[in-house]
Amino acid sequence: MTQKERFRLLPDFIGKIKSGSQSESKSEPAKKYSFKNWSGNQRSNPAKIFNPTTLEDLVDIVRQAKANNKVVRCVSGGYSLSGSSVVNDEGYLVVMRKMNKIRKPVHVSGNVWTVEFETGVSVGKLDNYLRRHDPPLTLTSNVAVTSLRYGGVITLGCHGASTSSGTVADHLHEVKIVDSTGTLNTFSREKDPNEFSAAAINLGLLGVVYTYTLQVEPMYTLLMRDTSPPIDGFIECPKIGGARFKTMTLGNDQVQIFYNPFLKSKPGCEKLWIKEWTRTDLPVTECRAMSKLKRRIEACGLTMCNVMYKMMLKVPNAMSPMAKMLYKFMSMNKEEVLQASEAMHYLGGVEKMPFRCCEVAFKMDENFENVSKALKFVIDQIRECAKKNTYPVNIMLEMRFIKSSQLLMANVHDDDPEAFFCTLELISIAGTEGYDEFMGKIAKYWMDNFNAQPHWAKDWESLPEVYPHIRKHAGARFEKFDAIRRTYDPEDMFMNKTFAGVFGH
Repeated sequence: MTQKERFRLLPDFIGKIKSGSQSESKSEPAKKYSFKNWSGNQRSNPAKIFNPTTLEDLVDIVRQAKANNKVVRCVSGGYSLSGSSVVNDEGYLVVMRKMNKIRKPVHVSGNVWTVEFETGVSVGKLDNYLRRHDPPLTLTSNVAVTSLRYGGVITLGCHGASTSSGTVADHLHEVKIVDSTGTLNTFSREKDPNEFSAAAINLGLLGVVYTYTLQVEPMYTLLMRDTSPPIDGFIECPKIGGARFKTMTLGNDQVQIFYNPFLKSKPGCEKLWIKEWTRTDLPVTECRAMSKLKRRIEACGLTMCNVMYKMMLKVPNAMSPMAKMLYKFMSMNKEEVLQASEAMHYLGGVEKMPFRCCEVAFKMDENFENVSKALKFVIDQIRECAKKNTYPVNIMLEMRFIKSSQLLMANVHDDDPEAFFCTLELISIAGTEGYDEFMGKIAKYWMDNFNAQPHWAKDWESLPEVYPHIRKHAGARFEKFDAIRRTYDPEDMFMNKTFAGVFGH
């Protein structure tokens, strides 16, 4: 590996791992390790930590765990804010970032291609690989942050922002998983659609995921429009606001909406930042080199923002004026045509700002009026806090709209393939005072009034009455998943505390 390649790995923080003695072997564990995720809200002390590089390593680790009666959990990028990867003395933690090989794409027919890759592959690495292919390829649904790794993105199954094609996991063709006996199993829709549905979003509960095979397509272009209309036109009248949300959702390939209490041109004039993506045949307006330069500048800017936010946390009275100054530099009214992968990854360096984030998803009603109501409730609560000069949500409130999924463990699951879901998330810098209490209050309202379901990778375990709520909503669907899970893990080798509560264990 070159010095340049080593440098590129630095931002891809997989969690802080400390050790008195570190083993460099592939499957021999290091001792006395501790783990901390990217945001610092999840910590653990696994019995052992492994850094596999081959399938043989994965099989060896699972067999060691079986022999020693240990639980096994995996971590890819360490960005999950939930306890999905947490194991302590009872278990082994498998760090998958060195499992990062990509196989040559396969042409299926027409514009349909597939690509197989190991779960440690990052979003950015796969993007670059597909872009260099002849013809250039891209994903239909993806995430904005390029430093994330697909082991977390797909295994937890809540990611993606497409209004026409669902989550990233909905584009899977095949999944390969090492089960509790050390056997490599291949799951596909053609072989067994029920088992595939469980394997696609498996939460790490069927075994160690070795590879995913995703459907991709030839590179296309997107017209990306940024606007900043006043917020009151979306929340003061649910009928009017719902109609505006519905028009945006049905008229675009992707829609994301942001709100921040500091985004106002004058007192009482709060604005939304709306991003809309639509497929187009227009030529790109920005070259690849310029896009890369912008992402680097954004990464530098977010590094400085992180420093300033940390200062603001220590001086609460400075929060509002300093944040307003920072957000003045944001360009929220523009239009450009970009290649799909550039348009989806519209902000660079997000990993430079460790934050907390609670996200839920709920089914949109026929006229999308419940979206307006859900947004109004949280905006009203944020405004009340601002009157007291407190800002429990100090980075962004983000919304996106996505097509439903029929995969068993999807948080946007619905039997109607044409249903739409709204996801709402509250984002604050790590260490924000009052964040957990505010998050709990808002999420409880969304769960009680809109049957909202949590994002498996975000903050959710501490939400009020969340486990009974999840089980009540899922019903027989979770029972079906659990029955399949027990086929491949009858002794609960891959079960941890976070997901034991989900299934009532």
